[in-house]
Amino acid sequence: MSYDGFFIRDYVGETIDGSKGTSWTNSPDIICSGPTPLADPKTILNADNYNKGLPIGYKQSPEMNNWVYVRGVNPQTVPQKTTIYMYYADSSVMLWPQNWKYREFMYAGEYQNWASFVAPPSTDNLGLQGTIPPFGWTPPTKYHYCLVAWAKNGPQQNIPPDLQSIGKVSDLGKFIISNPNIGWKNTIAVDATKPTLTGTAPIDGPPEGGILNIGLQCDKIPKGGYIEFFVPGPNEDNTIIFPKTKIEVNNYAPTVQVEYPAESGGFKTQLTWNYYEGTTPAQDGANIIPFAGTWGLTSDFIDIVRKTAPQFLADVHHYGTPVEFARNKGQLQIPIKKMMIVGSIPFRFTR
Repeated sequence: MSYDGFFIRDYVGETIDGSKGTSWTNSPDIICSGPTPLADPKTILNADNYNKGLPIGYKQSPEMNNWVYVRGVNPQTVPQKTTIYMYYADSSVMLWPQNWKYREFMYAGEYQNWASFVAPPSTDNLGLQGTIPPFGWTPPTKYHYCLVAWAKNGPQQNIPPDLQSIGKVSDLGKFIISNPNIGWKNTIAVDATKPTLTGTAPIDGPPEGGILNIGLQCDKIPKGGYIEFFVPGPNEDNTIIFPKTKIEVNNYAPTVQVEYPAESGGFKTQLTWNYYEGTTPAQDGANIIPFAGTWGLTSDFIDIVRKTAPQFLADVHHYGTPVEFARNKGQLQIPIKKMMIVGSIPFRFTR
């Protein structure tokens, strides 16, 4: 069967026009990395990794954000735009489309189960393209779910697929055969320490590209608890993975510096964070605040802000770039610096 649309495999080694194998719910092109994003998202677009079905990702932690990457190839000799729609279904022998769910997905900080991109021609790196940044997905309970990625090609990509109600086994068979643009992936639930509170905040990079300092302020959060946050980036050098870290100072505000590329509307991603309560609970009115900040372009910028708009200044613990942080992450006692906050979203504790 000839197929010219964006292609998502059912198994390693599958080709568009080749014979079909028996494993059709273990797509190597749907990669769930769990609560921590891939350190280097570009690994999903490496041709050798693609051919080998790497990286492998099928473990998910329930009731917290998990990162889901989808890739595929464009078989055409010209670039092709496609839109990926994500769904999940309770693991069952029968994956009836009418039972697929989508409301627990986010993309770039928005509650949506779709992402559009342009795949290069087949002569350019096999025509590989994928979701960078990835989808965020929060499995509602501890369960074995099946992830479904649907590539919608051609016109009217903004109209979601018709998840038709199917009542006959023969019709389900016809549905599977007639949709080679769908990938399926069984996941396994993994026990994980459930955070006390979790949150997500969208991040819009500068349209002209450039440096952005991203952080998380623990406002009135007591010592002894733990915080972690993640921001998938366009590449390894600009993906933030801030691991579970003990809060040992008042108003702890770790920040990491990234540089995003120039693109229309700015590079869009999202920050997810998890707070684990210690022996002392956070009181009513405490906040966890994702924020973005700047030191400006001149040495006297902060002094100017201090005189003209001091309410925008915050004390932060700056760890440098993701590369610097990974190299020096054991050195958590670093000097506090003043930074101008240019955007924030507070998450308030209520008791």
